[in-house]
Amino acid sequence: MMPTIRITTTLCLKCLNKSHHQLIMERVKFADIKPASYNPRKITEEAFVELKGSLKTLGFILPIIVNRDNMTIVAGHQRTKAATAVGIEEAPAYFISGVDIESEILFNQIHNGVELEPEKNSECLAPRDWGTFHDDVPASDFKIADCNPSIVKDICRLIVKHGDALCAIVCGNEVVFGNNYIKAADTIGYPVHCYFLDPAKKGIFDYYFKKDYGVFNYEHIERADFMQGRAQPPRHKGIDWSVLYREVVPHLEKEDRRQVKILDFGCGKAMFINKLRRELGYRYAIGLEFFNHNLKGISIAKGHEMIDAFIAYIKENGIHDGGVFDYTICDAVLNSVNTQFAEDAVLICLNLFTKMGGKVFVSGRSKEVAEKQYKAKRNTVDSTTTVQFFDENGLTAFMQEGQWFFQKFLTKEQVQAMFGRFGFEPFMQYNKSGYWGWGAHKVRELTREEYIAAINYEFNLNLPNDQSYNRQGDILPLFGLAD
Repeated sequence: MMPTIRITTTLCLKCLNKSHHQLIMERVKFADIKPASYNPRKITEEAFVELKGSLKTLGFILPIIVNRDNMTIVAGHQRTKAATAVGIEEAPAYFISGVDIESEILFNQIHNGVELEPEKNSECLAPRDWGTFHDDVPASDFKIADCNPSIVKDICRLIVKHGDALCAIVCGNEVVFGNNYIKAADTIGYPVHCYFLDPAKKGIFDYYFKKDYGVFNYEHIERADFMQGRAQPPRHKGIDWSVLYREVVPHLEKEDRRQVKILDFGCGKAMFINKLRRELGYRYAIGLEFFNHNLKGISIAKGHEMIDAFIAYIKENGIHDGGVFDYTICDAVLNSVNTQFAEDAVLICLNLFTKMGGKVFVSGRSKEVAEKQYKAKRNTVDSTTTVQFFDENGLTAFMQEGQWFFQKFLTKEQVQAMFGRFGFEPFMQYNKSGYWGWGAHKVRELTREEYIAAINYEFNLNLPNDQSYNRQGDILPLFGLAD
């Protein structure tokens, strides 16, 4: 039985008034189009050879997508490159128009989600002639067997907003590519774009199309550090503590509230660390946040104010036992890093700021849970996109308001590797509500060079309008790290 899909967006309804005409496949010459600078796919030489073999053997059976306004390739970068290498000069294409760069990138990302096929293929009840494209196959001509609701939801939004520029492939009567797309078309009442492949070529298709022709790689994308504050989860005033703080507080209750020294590194709006100090009487509880968002943007003045308070705190209390704080908390900050180096810098700072034997508490988002959510047979999350496109380290990227921002998801293995790498010995771990968390003692100092590099990075993050904090020179001498 086909799984129930609950579409929790007002766009995805059978009775909607379609805002875009049905797109018709055209031919485009490669000399007339250009690649997009943002394309996140990276392909190996071996995979590129196989992709060229696919095009020589099967031809261009999956149209590319082009933005007609600037003649930029939206989807199909690697296929276009490979086709050019084997002497092909043009390809079938669907053109979209009237899209801004943010929507264009979203189109690129969700289009890649079409490739995430469900376990069972659907059936075409009325196959057309082999070797032909059709733009008007009724969705009722398909017996839908399976789908991925997260991908279907994103494809529905994509089609409704920009028109249908996707395509399925049928071999014989089996849908071998685009099962999620067909379900989306059926959900919103669109006809299906489809290519009908000669059944005799099924073995060749399986050989080529089940290969990985590119992994996501975001190394070439420019980072705006100040956007990363958006990657942290919202703190709702109605909750008493975050999941991580619920683990921390029982430990703090055993401490002397007039003596224990606590830092929340990346405290957001400081809701929990202020509660410790103002309501519960922990005298030496302090927060540090570089991206203080308000209704108008980031308050750089507030960031400098918190850095000043951090400096004054260290000068007042001094450094003892290789650090300043008995407790250092870092709640969901690792979800908002935009490079592997940024993640390392956070953990190195936690080591530097914590006394030897002191307690460090850290949390972040689980990659396993994120993958499970978009593979689930039911998805009721009404977010902009529900499918994540991970690079090899668990980093994924989105564009908002003309700027990229990133989110980092970690596997259990990556979390376990933190302890030995950054001088911690765990005493507590959990996985709850899509987040992992741990508590650990600091058991080892790191190198002077690592500390300096981390401080130089963390206290000089870039800000809007080509600004930066440039406060590393104030921090390094406090820890005896100045040249």
